[in-house]
Amino acid sequence: MKILVVSDNHREEKILTKIIQQVGDKVDLLVHCGDSELLPDREPMNRFKAVKGNNDYRLPYPTELMINQGTENVFVTHGHLQQVNFSLTPLMLTGEEKGASIICYGHTHQLGVAYDHKMLIVNPGSISFPRGEYAQIGGTFAIIKAQPTQFIVDFYDRQMKPVPQLHREFDR
Repeated sequence: MKILVVSDNHREEKILTKIIQQVGDKVDLLVHCGDSELLPDREPMNRFKAVKGNNDYRLPYPTELMINQGTENVFVTHGHLQQVNFSLTPLMLTGEEKGASIICYGHTHQLGVAYDHKMLIVNPGSISFPRGEYAQIGGTFAIIKAQPTQFIVDFYDRQMKPVPQLHREFDR
């Protein structure tokens, strides 16, 4: 199974449309981790399973989602309510409590990936306003390939090109 994960586009609609056009039919699930600032029932957001970010306060998104897709249990949240700027522990405890095999979150605008307590934890970074060590890439999204014995995670730039140095594989 392949999952596309994007976050924090902050009203930039065209980049989401471009991602869907170029990658959307190559994945099984499209996830948005919040701060789209776009209406959920219109293109392009109606294609995503999406949650409410701290800048989506007037939009009718849920604050979190639990998606059962195939053999995976995907927990999606923006992360601000779990205070991910300070620690991933509350996020991981929530994911563990919900039986998640994959946790997707945003908010920090900094990409990251880890495998801990039998959970894959992915922040795709911000597609529009990246921060941190990889900000010079100019915006990223992630594609997770979930296999029975392994997770493979690749990050892509705004030109839909993989960033080879960010390729990660985790044995389950």
